[in-house]
Amino acid sequence: MTGPVICGVDFSEDSKRALRWADLMARRLSQPLIVVHAVEELLASAARMQYGEDAVETTLTPELNQFIARAIGDQAQPKIQFGVGEPAGIIRGTALSSDASLIVVGTQGLGQAGRLWFGSTTTRVLRETTKPVLAVPPLAAARSDADPRIDEIVVGTDFGGAASAAVATADELAQIFDVPVTALHAIPEVAAPARWGHIVAKTVEDALRDARAQMGTSIPAHWTSDVRTGSAATVLVEAAHGKDALIVVGLVGAHSGHKPGTTAYRVLLDSDAPVLAVPDR
Repeated sequence: MTGPVICGVDFSEDSKRALRWADLMARRLSQPLIVVHAVEELLASAARMQYGEDAVETTLTPELNQFIARAIGDQAQPKIQFGVGEPAGIIRGTALSSDASLIVVGTQGLGQAGRLWFGSTTTRVLRETTKPVLAVPPLAAARSDADPRIDEIVVGTDFGGAASAAVATADELAQIFDVPVTALHAIPEVAAPARWGHIVAKTVEDALRDARAQMGTSIPAHWTSDVRTGSAATVLVEAAHGKDALIVVGLVGAHSGHKPGTTAYRVLLDSDAPVLAVPDR
């Protein structure tokens, strides 16, 4: 993973914690960190009328520097970039223009009821991204008051193209952080009348056997792997629960104009670990 790490911030506590994760990733990847803040068009216009054409940069730079210092310390000197317009577009444009390796965002912020940030900015970033997105959910943010760390990587696979990209990214990060990886595949539970119990049992048994065989040929041999029954999101969330873990998932449908698959969203909503969503290469 080469290229700057981009972190979108909105001065919220959630984005402060996301910034800590962005700083960690930038340091471990040996890449520069770019902190991006988007200003609404109307607010920017009013500030320019009041304070001049450079009002956005001159008035917000000191405040943003203080915000960064509180989050990651005075020694950190990331590049600061302001944009005027919709936050997701500013973040995505910065990532494309800088050929970023990673985008980092919180999933809550200063929006209504704390959900607007996830509902608009993070959702749009996930939908349109061509870059991996590290999203820090509320529960992960609550656990990351101390310096963030990764002791384990949990990666989900359904053996598709996006899952292959997720596996490759998990392998790269495991080497960088020198941590073990657990690869998981989920077999959905089947609802059926009781009289069909033997059919359901046979179907699940066959699916488990086939999936375990496919796991053996699609993931590195030194990883821990398992095939479990249940929803993919639940399996991943439970595997990382309470740990200093990073969940890696494939992002189906990203950058195609279609809504990405539901697994990544469900994991983001329920997880107490940060989630790295990787688009199909």
